[in-house]
Amino acid sequence: MTPEEALLKVVTIVGGQTALANAISLKTGRTIRQQHVWNWVNRDGGIPAAYAPFVESLCRELGEEIPCSYLCPDFYPA
Repeated sequence: MTPEEALLKVVTIVGGQTALANAISLKTGRTIRQQHVWNWVNRDGGIPAAYAPFVESLCRELGEEIPCSYLCPDFYPA
């Protein structure tokens, strides 16, 4: 699975780009907007490595397993 595919799967699991942005904002205390998520999906080729652990934790809370190594393999090797 590529980082882009992993991020698209996360967006689906969480319920959309806005829902993912809101969930990351709550977990990190930083303001993340839907536009950030859109950029990650459509322009940047994946999520910034700093947010991968928060996204992994969020997915685990929702009963899914998307590890950091799928989201950012350069920073979190398998």
